[in-house]
Amino acid sequence: MKKIFRIVIAIISMLGGVQLYAQDPNFSQFFLKEMYYNPGFIGINPGLRGTVTDRHLWTSVPGEWGTQSIAFDYYDVKFAQGGIGGHITRNTQGENFLNTFQGGVGYAKQIRVLPDLMFQIGAGAQYIHKSIDYTKLSFVDEFDPRFGRIYETEFIPPDEGYWKQGVFDYNAGLVIRFNIRKTPVKYIASNSFGIAFHHLSQPDMSWVDDGKEAPLPMKVNIHGYSMVRIDRSGFYNRFFLLTPGFLFENQTPSNLWFTGSEAGAKTLSFGINALIPSKISFVSSLYTGIWMRKMYIKRIALQDDIANLKNKTFDSMIFTLGYKKNSRDKKSLYQIVYSYDMTISQAGLSTGGSHEITLSFEIHNLKLPGRDARRNAVPHPNDKFFK
Repeated sequence: MKKIFRIVIAIISMLGGVQLYAQDPNFSQFFLKEMYYNPGFIGINPGLRGTVTDRHLWTSVPGEWGTQSIAFDYYDVKFAQGGIGGHITRNTQGENFLNTFQGGVGYAKQIRVLPDLMFQIGAGAQYIHKSIDYTKLSFVDEFDPRFGRIYETEFIPPDEGYWKQGVFDYNAGLVIRFNIRKTPVKYIASNSFGIAFHHLSQPDMSWVDDGKEAPLPMKVNIHGYSMVRIDRSGFYNRFFLLTPGFLFENQTPSNLWFTGSEAGAKTLSFGINALIPSKISFVSSLYTGIWMRKMYIKRIALQDDIANLKNKTFDSMIFTLGYKKNSRDKKSLYQIVYSYDMTISQAGLSTGGSHEITLSFEIHNLKLPGRDARRNAVPHPNDKFFK
């Protein structure tokens, strides 16, 4: 545990004096946080959709390392064949000394090419508010190896020891969805792939008024997710669904993308979920899966005390469990999914791992007054699988 605390303290101490390019908050259940990772997903399913997520990182490490997020989107042909959406996300690090709030709205345009092929191009704007309380920070030069925290740090905080700043930020993304049919009325798979660019304006998020800018690095997401129906006679049920996927994130200053610089951070998540139709009356499908996350941590400078964090290794193994409820006409109503991140990096299991739970719902038949009942869109990916 002492090793873990030393690592955490060293990281915190870097916040005051070393330029660090950190990643945005991650979600293990990225396949349920589509709008967070790519605005091109806004309104991709017909009707109204909402998600609420609560994530807690390193539960055995002192302090609060949590992220909460609420998002919604709605598709209607009256929106020029597109969807609108919005989100609010809060991230807390340490003893509530570093807080980030961000909220935004977005729009995505649906372009149907074929009955089972469409594109969505989306863009969004958000407001980011960061605050830090320097009086709650601990610095390395305050500690004595034998007697603990007995010295005063040489770091001079800003006036009143508190800093806050708000900036506007922008993102854009593209999603392609295509369905594969076995027969004219029976689907085998639904696939979604996309790319998104975040922090296009690279807003200045400098913490100290020293005349130097600290632009928020641009982030690129590349992702894919599929839902595949596997028919099997004599099984617990006559079929089940496999949903493999991946997410690659690269958050690096745009001027360093092709220079080979050690600045920035990269994360690769991949794995598979399984949805097994249940015979239990109040549960439509059992939800389970296993995922892996690999982090490539790059930096300009860090103390030798945490040099081992530079190793390119798997960060965690992620287990998911939940259930999904469908309506009588086999449309998705809501699902609750829990995931546990088992830390397998050098930090070890003593961090307590991470816990994440998501509640999502969909209302398919919601429509604006005066709108025709027809939906000129690729069918919802769940509509045909359960028939």
